[in-house]
Amino acid sequence: MIKNLMIVAAVTILSACSTLQQGLKDYVKQPEVNYKSIALGQVSMDLIELNPTFNITNGNAFSIPVNTISYELSLNNKKMLNGETESIGTLPANDNKDISLSIALTKETLNSLQQLLFKNRKLDYQVKGNVNAMGLAIPFEQSATLYVPEITIADLNVVNASFSQLDIVLSVDIDNKNDFNLPLDNVNYSVSSKGNSLFKGALTSQKITTGKSNIQLPLSIKPSDMFNNVFSMLSNPELPLHFEISSPLFTKSYDQTLNLGSLLK
Repeated sequence: MIKNLMIVAAVTILSACSTLQQGLKDYVKQPEVNYKSIALGQVSMDLIELNPTFNITNGNAFSIPVNTISYELSLNNKKMLNGETESIGTLPANDNKDISLSIALTKETLNSLQQLLFKNRKLDYQVKGNVNAMGLAIPFEQSATLYVPEITIADLNVVNASFSQLDIVLSVDIDNKNDFNLPLDNVNYSVSSKGNSLFKGALTSQKITTGKSNIQLPLSIKPSDMFNNVFSMLSNPELPLHFEISSPLFTKSYDQTLNLGSLLK
């Protein structure tokens, strides 16, 4: 008799728990996670930072705690790294919040990315993981392609010419097929002639916008570094120039010969 009562009690308790769990499930809405955008953060020869942004929506009438976000990054279907964020915090009732991940590519991962980019001019990447909230692991995933910008030398203009100094502006067309801007803080450019360095410069605090754009690279060189005097320059006025543009995401070289005799007339 006692044994039967215990069985009945256990069944009653389990039934009550099941009903309670179903009630909670009907009452509590699982947060929604949607991909929003991706951007590049810090970019250097030693580091490229990817910043994918996901939006988390709380459709409940009460606030919920969002613990951490675990994620992994794959390049061309090969898993490269994984990580987990610190605690996100509380998401208010009937509200949403953008969460940006900071995925830093360094050393071996960065080398693999750059080799693939320089070889194929594009790279398929995938970011996926889970938002950990209310004891749930809510999955998210986004796949896209990272493109190397197409670089074309549009024009070279000499804005000032003398034996002591040539001021040149190199006009560069850029076609950025990505759906995000690219930073230009680490674009270096230089000009040399017959193996002799004539000028080095760098761009700072600029960005390549999505689509087609143009940048102007100012350079100054001294013909006197290549010619002994004006007479030697006029007797053989051809000055071959080699331009190099480099960044963590692309490189471009360009050659042009200037006739200094016609410029100085």
